[in-house]
Amino acid sequence: GYLSTPRTPPRHISSPAMGKHKAVGLYVAGLLIFGCLNTLMTKLQFDMTSVGSEGEVKHFQKPFFGTLLMFMGMTLVLPMHAGFQRCKKKEDGYAELDGGEAKPSLWQSAVMISVPAIFDLMASLLCFIGLLYNNASVWQMLRGSMIIFSALLSVAFLNRKLKGFHWLGVTLACCAILIIGFANLKTSEATAGSPSSVPPVMVAFGMGCILLGQVVQASQIVAEERLLQDIDLHPFLIVGFEGMWGVIGMAVLYAILPYIPGNDNGKMEDMGDTVVMIENNTQLVKVIGVYIFSVFTYNIVGMYVTASLSAVHRSMLEASRTAIIWAIDLTINYTTSGNDFGEKWVNPWSFVQLGGFVLLVLGQSIYSQILIVPGFTYPFTPLQTPASPAAVFHLPGDLPPTDAEWTLACTPKGGPLEGGDVEKTIL
Repeated sequence: GYLSTPRTPPRHISSPAMGKHKAVGLYVAGLLIFGCLNTLMTKLQFDMTSVGSEGEVKHFQKPFFGTLLMFMGMTLVLPMHAGFQRCKKKEDGYAELDGGEAKPSLWQSAVMISVPAIFDLMASLLCFIGLLYNNASVWQMLRGSMIIFSALLSVAFLNRKLKGFHWLGVTLACCAILIIGFANLKTSEATAGSPSSVPPVMVAFGMGCILLGQVVQASQIVAEERLLQDIDLHPFLIVGFEGMWGVIGMAVLYAILPYIPGNDNGKMEDMGDTVVMIENNTQLVKVIGVYIFSVFTYNIVGMYVTASLSAVHRSMLEASRTAIIWAIDLTINYTTSGNDFGEKWVNPWSFVQLGGFVLLVLGQSIYSQILIVPGFTYPFTPLQTPASPAAVFHLPGDLPPTDAEWTLACTPKGGPLEGGDVEKTIL
């Protein structure tokens, strides 16, 4: 169906076991490249300036428009899928992505997908608002809190069980988030007075929005696990329908935004001003075009490697993505002059942030069984719990197992051990 374990790839998706090692490697590289590009292009948009509808030069700080662009990029997957279907191309990956057993109707499935799409819309808005006031590296690191909230919500609503090593990983991730947040606040205080500085109170507000966004994103994963297990759609349709619902949701919001007071010409966000600013800055047009293409491509390659991404892969990808984004931001700041782009290294707080990042990666690695800690009970085979698309894109690890999944993973291939023992403790 819609969800499947990495052990048994769904018929829609190719995997390394099918002799596609090189192709999957390219897809994973694409996921990393375009994942970084998504974050960097979003932040770049917010940092660019243009002349608004009232004739003043200001930053293009339009989080609602940024969310609309993201869903537009996802929606573009629908006509691409229709084109492939119309041409009936049965080449390599796309032939493997084709399929179909008895399932809910297309429109029933589309309506069900609207629920996680609404969660995605809310989470994206909150995260983009947070990105307005924080560096891209901090934004990316705070998104690592997803592992905390998804674990807790899955226990509360999906009847999953956290084992000892899970709790250790979650605890370390919590400490890491606190360290990163503290270092970010101290950095904002140290750079107060510079042209691109943000008041600490707004930095704190932005971090709160990012963390709340991760709570909502974790809720999206729970919603997908609960509502969409019987859906059996082509992965591109799932992405496209979610984008379609996101665009519809943003259209509704844009009808309401002019009546909500805010800082954008007295409105929460002024769409007319947005259009004028885009018309007055051709570079902004190019950045928006690159961003839409990046979102479109990111979702395509992400769907192709869904079945091949284990918790290990996702943890490594997220850590690599964060490190690359931070390195690029620092490089931009120190190799260009006369602009507000990029991020400065501020002693000693950037070192503290680095320490928090290392601790976060450590917590994620323990949670995902990349690092085995003596004294904890582990299964004989790595846990491989079902992964929804939201989990693949946003969660650097698997959800905690159910009792049945834990028992299956703890059972040796030859059957249960004598005396019924199904676990092993690393000494």
